Amino acid sequence: MRYAIRGDGADTPHADNIPPGCGYPRNSDRDHAVALLTARADRYDKIADGAGDKPYPTELSCRLSDDALRAAAHVNGKTARALAQRVAAHPPYPYATVSTFGYGFAAQGKSPLVSFRPSDACPSLASDEMAVFDVNFVRAARAAEAYKAGVGAVVTVSGGAIHSRLVEAFLLDYLLTCRFGVPADAILLDPCADHTHTNMRNTGSLVIAIGGRTAYIVTDDWLQSRYLEEYTTFDFLFGSIDQRALRDFGYLLGSYRRASMGDAAPNGTGGGSGMKAGFWYTPYRFWAEPADGLGGFTCIP
Repeated sequence: MRYAIRGDGADTPHADNIPPGCGYPRNSDRDHAVALLTARADRYDKIADGAGDKPYPTELSCRLSDDALRAAAHVNGKTARALAQRVAAHPPYPYATVSTFGYGFAAQGKSPLVSFRPSDACPSLASDEMAVFDVNFVRAARAAEAYKAGVGAVVTVSGGAIHSRLVEAFLLDYLLTCRFGVPADAILLDPCADHTHTNMRNTGSLVIAIGGRTAYIVTDDWLQSRYLEEYTTFDFLFGSIDQRALRDFGYLLGSYRRASMGDAAPNGTGGGSGMKAGFWYTPYRFWAEPADGLGGFTCIP
């Protein structure tokens, strides 16, 4: 923002042009989104058929087994094509996704879902087999609720086979489709993420792929929610999301902030209604005052 002098001598604010490479893409409209989605669907279909050229898209670039990657590509291709058809028939373009991340630990390696692939028939699981899913159940339920409320055009799920043989994204797909009634062609899969900052990077790749602007990330009320808040503790002990992104990728992931805080109880002791575990995230670059003071703007890479 800068000030310009009007003919009568009064100062009026005047917005500078967006610096090159910053801000939302200018061509986020229905036709652009349909073209992006169709091209992405074609790319996914080739991977699913075993004919895709490498490197694969970010969300499929990992050492997961070939059958797992092809299964994810098959689902993503169907979802991208179905979304292209919905957008063409009922604009506007897909502004947002609903997104959630998996939570894994070693005990999940004994789950019957280890061999499950998205688009498989829904297996019947006993209560003790469901219990091992832990907070994934909460995250998937909240994602389903947000999707059905119209928050986003699709649900993206992210998480690899990091802590056990169970692919966390496939677990979330099972919960969304088999337990919470989200249509199978409304889910995009990232089975390659290995940590929260990788979840966000790959989710950002999916947001860009559909021509969207933002993701509404839902999680549980525990550790990941606190991590996304950037508490100082994480800066010192484990590394914040920004610190890890700069270390591992060489760039920041975009911007994110808590979407809501919920309502506190009248006596201030907690227990009010509302969810504290929703965050808006955009992978696009924005501009900010440079570190050396006021006077100009620079892109945050």
